[in-house]
Amino acid sequence: MRRLLTLIVLIATAGALFAAWMHPRVIDPRNIGWLLDGHDRGQSAIGFAAYLAGGGWPSLHNALLSAPEGTSLLLTDSIPLLGLLLGPFAQSVAGMQFVGAWLFACVVLQLLFAWALVRPHAPDMLSAWFGAVLLAAMPMLFNRFGHASLCAQWLILWALWIYVEPRRAERPLWWVAALGVAALVHSYLLLMVASIWAGWLLRQMGAPGRVRTLGEAAATIGLVALLLAGQGVFGGGFLSTGTYGAFPMALDAWWNPANPSYSALLPSSPEDHGRGFEGLNYLGAGVMLAVAVAAVTRKAALRHLLWLVPGFVVLGVIAVGPQPLWWGKPVVTLHVTPWLIDALDPVRAGGRLFWPATYVLTYACVVGVMALRRATLVLAAAVAIQAVDLAPMLAAIRATSARADDPTVFTRTRDPRWPGLIARATRVDFTPADPFVDLQVMEEVTWRAVRAKRPVGFTYTARVSAKSRARLAAERAAFERGEVAPGHLVIVQDGKLPPALRGRAVRIDGVTLVGP
Repeated sequence: MRRLLTLIVLIATAGALFAAWMHPRVIDPRNIGWLLDGHDRGQSAIGFAAYLAGGGWPSLHNALLSAPEGTSLLLTDSIPLLGLLLGPFAQSVAGMQFVGAWLFACVVLQLLFAWALVRPHAPDMLSAWFGAVLLAAMPMLFNRFGHASLCAQWLILWALWIYVEPRRAERPLWWVAALGVAALVHSYLLLMVASIWAGWLLRQMGAPGRVRTLGEAAATIGLVALLLAGQGVFGGGFLSTGTYGAFPMALDAWWNPANPSYSALLPSSPEDHGRGFEGLNYLGAGVMLAVAVAAVTRKAALRHLLWLVPGFVVLGVIAVGPQPLWWGKPVVTLHVTPWLIDALDPVRAGGRLFWPATYVLTYACVVGVMALRRATLVLAAAVAIQAVDLAPMLAAIRATSARADDPTVFTRTRDPRWPGLIARATRVDFTPADPFVDLQVMEEVTWRAVRAKRPVGFTYTARVSAKSRARLAAERAAFERGEVAPGHLVIVQDGKLPPALRGRAVRIDGVTLVGP
């Protein structure tokens, strides 16, 4: 009964955190319109719906998007894990979205793992609750509202939970499970979980049985590689974007929100979009209080966490990048050869890679505070200060889901001619192949196409294969000559038409298109 009551309290707490972060109606799988607003989370929902409509299960290939080559759930940030779980029920859940439900599940799992981590060190239930809230309600989690897959930061806490208990860590199946799930959620999270696993392996190198440990590690790497290969990670011929270093973590990221509207208590450098977003590792004023108290008192015996430091140093160097920032401005600019820029392209949004270090710091300091006589009072003060500090951030982010109150699905493509046009098309294309001309229109038209089970030639993905790039270039050249394949519906994103197609073009809802 006591465990049940604890679980109820934790789920209720998670519900309160979620309601402060997102409009509760986003959980409704029939509520679609709030996602089609021109942001990445809309593409995540579209990718998942296309996968279900294309009937690709149990593979993770998405045949309807980037047709005819197709793409994968991983590259549309559509959470392959959900594809495997819900694929058998594709007919029943067609046309639904699970982004909202996933976000809620992430908050619940985040809090449960935070509780599991701090409870063994807490002097009482109340201090454990405060500590769990402090560890779970991290700004990095709330800040990823636009990328549902990256909200699975409970994977970091799960890996840490395995690491801190030797009896768990010595069982390779725990690591296989955590790494395997991470591989089916997001590649960046896989690297973060792997950094904690690497710390455990390093710790074991001086212990008896290290040969067995290395053998188990090799087998684990092989299994994870198979999972990635099944998602097309190694065979796409993906070209480098050349943008590594554009999305770093600043040197002062722990105490600089990098967004003036995100903190009520601490100053911030000016907002710098990609740098302030991808590289946000802000602790919050409440966690900073816990860090200060733990540093002064030095009560916790957490030396075993030091084995994680080498891995975090590697991630930190990648996260900071070739142009270290302080208060939003470069400190120095290092020359990086083009081959290294290309080699690091898979982690070009490197600022986020430091999340595990930020979580471990917070965990260590919460546990350190719990060793004090007045731990509950200090933790309660830290939670209160954190709530006040992050209130503007939560309000700003929650406003992005306010449209969940409106049942309208399409706001930019309302004309009743759209369904007929898409139904007559054998494929829907966008030219030029650029997702940032008008992403909201692209999302609405693509959602219509997916619901009608019509393939889409270009879509917004994390990577575009060499084969798709070549096809798109050839199709663009043909379009500029005035040629459109029979049956194709072409959305002309920039409105610029070659003379040969001007007589066929129409404008609907302000969108220029060439009908089938």
